[in-house]
Amino acid sequence: MESHDDLHQLIFEGSFEHDNQLWHIKPLESFQRIRTHSDSDPLPWQAHPTGGLVVWRESSDHAPNPDEIVASSCAHDQLSFNSNPQHAVYHAPQPPSSSQQIQFNPPSSFSLASMTSFLDHLLGMPSYRPAQSPSADINFNQSSRLVPPPSNTKTRTLHRRQSMTNDITWLGNSTTSSNFINSIGSTMGCPIGSRVVFIGVAADCTYVSKYKTQDAARMAILNNVNSVSAIYQRTFNVSIGVVELNVQSPECPASPKADALWNVACPGSGTGGLDLNRRLSVFSDWRGKKGGGDGAGLWHLMSDCSSGSEVGVAWLGQLCEVESQTSNTGQVTSGTGVTAATTNEWQVMAHEIGHNFGAIHDCASGCGLSDACCPQSQSSCNSNGNYLMSPVATKNTTNFSPCSIGNICTTLHSTVNTSCLVTPGRRAVISLQQCGNGIVEPGEDCDPGQNTNSSCCDPRTCKFRAGAVCDPLNGPCCQSDCQFASSQQVCRPSANAECDQEERCSGSDVHCPDDKFAANGKDCGPSGMGLKCAAGMCTSRDEQCKAQGTMLSLTKACPVGATMDCKIACVDPTGRADCIVLSTNFVDGSECGYGGRCVGGNCKAGSIKDTAESWFKSNLAISIPIAIVAGLLGLMFLLMIFRCLRDCATRSSSRPQYAPPIAPVPRIIPTHPPPTQPPHPSQRNWIDPTVYNGPVRV
Repeated sequence: MESHDDLHQLIFEGSFEHDNQLWHIKPLESFQRIRTHSDSDPLPWQAHPTGGLVVWRESSDHAPNPDEIVASSCAHDQLSFNSNPQHAVYHAPQPPSSSQQIQFNPPSSFSLASMTSFLDHLLGMPSYRPAQSPSADINFNQSSRLVPPPSNTKTRTLHRRQSMTNDITWLGNSTTSSNFINSIGSTMGCPIGSRVVFIGVAADCTYVSKYKTQDAARMAILNNVNSVSAIYQRTFNVSIGVVELNVQSPECPASPKADALWNVACPGSGTGGLDLNRRLSVFSDWRGKKGGGDGAGLWHLMSDCSSGSEVGVAWLGQLCEVESQTSNTGQVTSGTGVTAATTNEWQVMAHEIGHNFGAIHDCASGCGLSDACCPQSQSSCNSNGNYLMSPVATKNTTNFSPCSIGNICTTLHSTVNTSCLVTPGRRAVISLQQCGNGIVEPGEDCDPGQNTNSSCCDPRTCKFRAGAVCDPLNGPCCQSDCQFASSQQVCRPSANAECDQEERCSGSDVHCPDDKFAANGKDCGPSGMGLKCAAGMCTSRDEQCKAQGTMLSLTKACPVGATMDCKIACVDPTGRADCIVLSTNFVDGSECGYGGRCVGGNCKAGSIKDTAESWFKSNLAISIPIAIVAGLLGLMFLLMIFRCLRDCATRSSSRPQYAPPIAPVPRIIPTHPPPTQPPHPSQRNWIDPTVYNGPVRV
């Protein structure tokens, strides 16, 4: 509820409940812009010089004649993402007529294609091929949408949402495991403490034009989100907070800008407009290119371009999906939805966001307990249009059905990505600072939400009552006496003794500490079962195939390197040696690729050592022979080195031994005495001295 505090023109705008009746209040001018032909015609707003207010309630007294409700437009037949039997939300997938398969069979010939397949097989990289379908073309993108009644409907109604016969008929008579009949009313899987999902909201030119100004459009958007947030907070303990608004100019461009291709006029305007389904696809592509840096877990587009009978459309189970995926039909999916302007557009928005959370439609008349819709109970299927997820809403729909509650809590626990569900207060939100929306905003001590009694928090002022320091409605670590729980109180029990530790309150905070898990990949469970810890669960890839592939009799996962992503890939039990790839992801922490781990549906690569080790273990038929050959080659190399060294040593020891050469004796040339000179004449009679003394040496 928002009040514009002008003493000359006091205006209130919003929704409220009184005596279990939903009431709406809007300025007269705003009401005139969004009223339908079946609404009462108040006095022209120009007759009220100081403005005026219109107050009306949702009545359950009048239901439209089914003959007056038009059938859904045929555009939905072109989309099949949400009705795909392999969708993660449905726990019992149908046979793989529309699933992807992986072929491990050897090539039958030596063509180029078969050689490529052979090399892929040799290297442990399976080739991909689509499964054969009995139909000529299988589309993968079916969206959920809401449908209004024809303009000449006589009774005051909300908007007709598609009948089940036109929405998810492909599932037909599926098993009851796909319609959440066994989880009716269960809140197991929903947060035990307050959480918030941040969203972004865009408004195209047609929506802003409906409200005349950008400020008026912003006001309407924030009022819508506040109403939606209050319902989600009281039902699932999850609030909705806007962190980014993208409100366009009321004048539609002749040609859209490249960064906002969704901002175009409606079809038939002569400017190449987009219908609701195509607008969703273009908006999803924009969201994927924008990336997740904005912190928004969902993006929602407000428009005034209903497509025939459709007034809302959203992708099923795409919570926290910030990237976009394009199918072979050109449709683009992401965490997005579109709501067209109506008198009660907040209910359309709540319905579409419910689909993002994984909710399927409630069952309507003509249903069966085995149909793929949420039944009223285990013995009755028709919900009579009493709840928000009803395909035909003609009554005071301000609550989710018990089956929808079990549906959403179950998918939050086991199927959809919940990485964007965070504790409140982590960042500022764009809001009208409204007490009662379930979000504790600046200036508030607490916020129990709409129509909620609290002994600790005054719901009129969102301030603590005297002596209170916390409110149990805003966190699990607050006691009924409005005081913090002791540090010994367990606020989050252990889900598995080996893989998940219990968390205890801090003694000074209302919130439970972050969940702590054992290391992913740690052995757990009975010996020999191959179970390992993954995000607090003791499981294995085989166990996850068994859980998700009941209808297909899947019991064994394909090799860890088969898909290089986190889609559940299981061995086809028909014996074709194929892998059936489901749209469900392996739980976070599961092994993927070669040495990687699944994180938020993506495979995060491990270290080089882990990658090499995982490849070796996953391709033993290749790695063992290679290892043997490499070992033999290494041994041969070592033997060659050893032999070389030995031969060198042998040649050295067997070489002939030679005595060192004797230095030659120098040749002595005898010295001959000089020729004897004849004696001096005076010595002629002397005796020759050489006879006694030898030759004379010189």
